[in-house]
Amino acid sequence: MIIDSLDAIRRYQGFSKGIDVLIDWLAHNDPAALPVGSNPIDGDRVFANVMDATTRREADALYEAHHRYMDVQVDITGVERFKTCLSALDPAGPFDEATDGGLFAARGEEDALEGVLGPERFVVFLPDEPHMPTLVPEGAEPAPVHKICFKVLSDAYWGESA
Repeated sequence: MIIDSLDAIRRYQGFSKGIDVLIDWLAHNDPAALPVGSNPIDGDRVFANVMDATTRREADALYEAHHRYMDVQVDITGVERFKTCLSALDPAGPFDEATDGGLFAARGEEDALEGVLGPERFVVFLPDEPHMPTLVPEGAEPAPVHKICFKVLSDAYWGESA
């Protein structure tokens, strides 16, 4: 996991081919101008899923993970809390290769890291890193959040897509 401010994203140049594409795109485009839905940036290698969501309570959420893609999540408006898990998880169903997604439940008390997103921040969840986004911040009630989940293909699969 990487968390930082959007104005510092250039420091991650060279981290991966897809992150480089995203950094270049962000330098010339306003992510807040993207419409809700899927927006291609570099075909199926880098694209933006723009959504209007409502933050949820942790009891109503599961961890998710992806094999092929990194998630680079940005809140355009609103604030959300997120978690990532360092310990073992139990699958909450089969992994869906077509959508590159699986859901997982924590085994009792897990080691978790958490943070808060809001406008002008981003978080990167690496492939196979369990994460639970769009959570209600501590002391708050569920609220709307307009966010983007940039899907960035891992370098290991870069040559397979176009």
